Amino acid sequence: MNIRDIHQLRDAPPYGITALEGLSAAESALEEAVKFVPYCTDHLNVWSPQFAHIILECASQIDSLWNAAEKTNNLSSSKSKLNIKDHYSRYRGLVSAQKVVFFGGANPAVIEPFSVWSSSTCDSPPWWKAYNKLKHDRFSNQTEATLSHAIHSVAGLLLAIIYSGVCDLALISAKMLDTAQAGYNPWAFSKLLRDVPYECRNIIISRLFDHPLGVFGVKDCNLSNWWECHSTRFNIWWALNAEKFTVTPPRSVQKEV
Repeated sequence: MNIRDIHQLRDAPPYGITALEGLSAAESALEEAVKFVPYCTDHLNVWSPQFAHIILECASQIDSLWNAAEKTNNLSSSKSKLNIKDHYSRYRGLVSAQKVVFFGGANPAVIEPFSVWSSSTCDSPPWWKAYNKLKHDRFSNQTEATLSHAIHSVAGLLLAIIYSGVCDLALISAKMLDTAQAGYNPWAFSKLLRDVPYECRNIIISRLFDHPLGVFGVKDCNLSNWWECHSTRFNIWWALNAEKFTVTPPRSVQKEV
């Protein structure tokens, strides 16, 4: 989808907005739940029926979204419904290295919902396995509904939306794209948000998560620790953590500077 063409607005798939509405509802539910089970390392394995609802909703929406995207992008596809192995083969290269920063606890946390897909062998993420168990027997498997799985499932839905390639207009309409005060117009670099390079300093901002575009999963990111977007929380987090995700110049170059 080339979103530089305004005529695409009326042709954009309506399920993009539906997916964002689902994300908003999931984040609201998670925000309410962490009031009672605050996010911290000691609470990651705490389970709750509220977390079960979040996991089931988010994973189901990811599956529906990626199936809908397949029908939109590949009209000749012979498969009526994709499974997790299909999602792996189509999205592994896009999402396996991606991270989001979770701001729903006392301290920010980096969440990697699809990191298990960095392997050349398909395996379901732990939160997706929890989803399948809960889907088939919610009562017997209620302890799978942990805080960790809930957070990863919501983060997974956010990344699924961004990297589906069919929800860009919905993200823009929801005012979730921040091009930063010193950033660049992403459409000058790419047709899709998922392909925007780190030089643009563009970021997707949601209620609980922030995701800088083009930063993770690349070997040559050389951005400074200065990021000036409308998310103050991300600006501070980036200033403190940029060196973990960027290329450090050779020592000789540093001395010259």
